[in-house]
Amino acid sequence: MKRQFLSLCVLLLLVMMSSCGKIEGDEIFVPLAEEPLQPWSLTKARDWHAAQPWIVGCNFFPSTAINQIEMWQSSTYDRETIDRELGWAAELGFNTVRVFLHSFVWEKERDSFINNMEDFLTIADSYDIKTMFCFFSGAGDYLSHCTLGKQLDPIPGVHNLAFMGDPTVTNDDGKAMPKRYDLMKRYVQDVVAHFRTDERIRIWEAWNEPGTAANREDITTELLPKSIQWIREMNPEQPITVGIHSPDMEHAVFDEIALTMSDINSYHNYSGWNDAKNTYGGTIIGMKHIALEILAYGRPVICSEYLARGNDWQSTFQNTMPFMKQYKIGAINWGLVWGKTNTVYPWGWDKGDVEPDPWFHDILLPDGSPKYPEEKEFLREITGITELNK
Repeated sequence: MKRQFLSLCVLLLLVMMSSCGKIEGDEIFVPLAEEPLQPWSLTKARDWHAAQPWIVGCNFFPSTAINQIEMWQSSTYDRETIDRELGWAAELGFNTVRVFLHSFVWEKERDSFINNMEDFLTIADSYDIKTMFCFFSGAGDYLSHCTLGKQLDPIPGVHNLAFMGDPTVTNDDGKAMPKRYDLMKRYVQDVVAHFRTDERIRIWEAWNEPGTAANREDITTELLPKSIQWIREMNPEQPITVGIHSPDMEHAVFDEIALTMSDINSYHNYSGWNDAKNTYGGTIIGMKHIALEILAYGRPVICSEYLARGNDWQSTFQNTMPFMKQYKIGAINWGLVWGKTNTVYPWGWDKGDVEPDPWFHDILLPDGSPKYPEEKEFLREITGITELNK
C-alpha cells in the first residue's frame, strides 16, 4: 500500500511538472560550456570580425507587417512578401538584416514561431543574407495591443505606430511581474538552443535601446545583464550584442552594461558622420564622435540603426557609409520598403498623410523601385555588387 502511495505521488508530481507553465512544443537545451559566462576575448572577437565581410544591411519588416507580432504569428506570417523583399535587399548589395522577435508569439504558439524563424532563415540564406535576431526592446508599446490576431491599422503620417516593446513582464498597470522573468529566460534559451550553431545567423542581440522605455528602469537594470547571460549560457557560436542608443549620461548605466558584457558592440545614430548645422542653426553632433568612442573598446562595432534624411538630421547613405566602410563598422540602416510601419514619415510628423520630401527612413517603394535612384546606384557601388555583376 505504501509503495502504491509513493508511486502515485511520483506520477502526480510528473504530471504537475509537465503541465506547469508548459509552452507548446519541445524546448531544446544544451549543456553549458565549461566557462560560458564571460564575453569573448578581444582576440576571438577580432578573429570573428576578420572572417566577416563588411556587414551591410537594413532593419527588416515585410511591408505587410506593422509590428513583430504581425510578422511572426502563424495567421499573418507572409512568406511571399518576405521572399520578394529580401530579394530586393540582395539587389542593393545587402548581406545582413536585423530582425526583431517577440516573446509573446513564442509564448502563445511556440512551434510555428520556431518554424517561421527557420523558414525566414532559409529565404534569407537563398539570397546570401545573414540575420541578426533581436530578442528584447526598450523602445515600443508594452500594453495596448499585445495580442495575437489582428493588429492596429497604420495611420498615415504616424511613424512606427505599433512597434512592440519586450520583455512582456508587466501587468496592465505597468507593475513588474517577477514570475514572468523565468518565462523570458525559457524563451531566450529555447530559441538560442535551437539555432546556436546555425551559420545563417550572424549575431544575437539581447536588447534594443535599453533605457528608452519610460518607467521600466528597474526592470531593465535587472533583466538586461540577465538576458545577455541567458544567451551566453547556451554557448552559441554567434556573438552577442546590445544595441545602445547614442551613448549619453541618461542611459550611462545601461550603456556600460552593454559595452562591457557584449562580444561585439553596436550603437544607433541618426546624424551624418561629421558635425553639421540644422534648419534652425543648431549643431547636429556627427556620428564620428560616438563611433570612435565605441571603437576605443577594441571590439568590432556595428551601427545597427542609421539613416534619417532631411535638414534636421542629415543622415544619408552617402555621408555615413564611406566612413563606416573605412573603419569596417557594420552599417545597418532603418527600413527597406515603405509599408505598414510608415517609417518614411519622421518622428512627430504633423502634416498628416502628406508624403515627406525627403523620406525619413526606408529605401524602396512598394513595387521595389527606389525612391531615390541615385541611392540604389550608390549602395550597389559601395557594396561592390556592381563589380560582381560586370
